[in-house]
Amino acid sequence: MEAMRFASNDEVIAAFLKKYDLIPSEDREVLPWEAICISAGVNLNHFAGSAMLATATYCANKSKLIAVTNHPEITKKRVEYGLLPSGEKDRNALDILVGAVQSPRGPTFIGKAVFGAAGGSAKTKDDDEPADETGVFGMDDDLNELFPPSNAMQDKLVPIRQRLLDK
Repeated sequence: MEAMRFASNDEVIAAFLKKYDLIPSEDREVLPWEAICISAGVNLNHFAGSAMLATATYCANKSKLIAVTNHPEITKKRVEYGLLPSGEKDRNALDILVGAVQSPRGPTFIGKAVFGAAGGSAKTKDDDEPADETGVFGMDDDLNELFPPSNAMQDKLVPIRQRLLDK
């Protein structure tokens, strides 16, 4: 339910939530969602697909939030362990992170961002000019292109999913 609250722009979920919110809270706990779908005129297969996609998107965003909010503490620990005599792996990881050395596996490409490409050998999206020296996206690049909002992805996937369910 929590995931669907964040996907209310999906027409199927919006219709379900509209009907669900009209039901007294005591009845919500015992009434099956299938009955709510039928009452709302929502196709059960479409609802199941929408609910699964909403849950996947919600969980992915929740995971990103956990990773981003805990990254400073992880970096502190990596530095702490990197200062120990046996902290070679942490020191190497920090060197790669800040671009002091190139990753032994080569650069990692995510959208326009190039991570681990020391020396500015990466190209921009035009491939005419080299990227900045860190190999990471520039200050003017739009972060929404690198990490599109989940609702934008959902909007793109809804018609595809509905076509597949109609077959």
